[in-house]
Amino acid sequence: MGKGRKPIPSKIVQLTGGVLRTHRPPRDQEPPPREKMPACPEHLDEAARKEWKRAGKILQDVGLMTDLDMAVFAGYCDAYSQWAKATVEVPKKGPVWIDKEGVPRLNPWLRVVRETYDRMMKAAVLLGLSPSSRASLKVEKSKPKSKAQRFADRKGGLTK
Repeated sequence: MGKGRKPIPSKIVQLTGGVLRTHRPPRDQEPPPREKMPACPEHLDEAARKEWKRAGKILQDVGLMTDLDMAVFAGYCDAYSQWAKATVEVPKKGPVWIDKEGVPRLNPWLRVVRETYDRMMKAAVLLGLSPSSRASLKVEKSKPKSKAQRFADRKGGLTK
């Protein structure tokens, strides 16, 4: 495997202004995964499932979600859920608490907050969910659909 920059997926190159902006050659042989929202994994808890629906809709709306992204997105949602739960625990004892011997101790939930936040942010950057990762994305606004197209969409048919 060669050294150097990691290849950027073609969809991201396209959304950031294409090859004229990135100065990278087009990647014609990259497999084009079909844009599709994968099924939510059953092992995710309720908070992770809510984030799956919320963030998944956003990613789907800009055409960045495929079946291949399921594991990264599940990791993001799981980390989000754990982070959210840990942030609720920190204020119960505060960031520092005094143990039985009178020694100040750092609240162990702070470590959980920090580590789950790091995991969540790493996955968010990969998925385009962070401000810095989406700052360079350019998504074309969709044109209003005609009455015929809206009808065809409701009926599951195609119009030409």
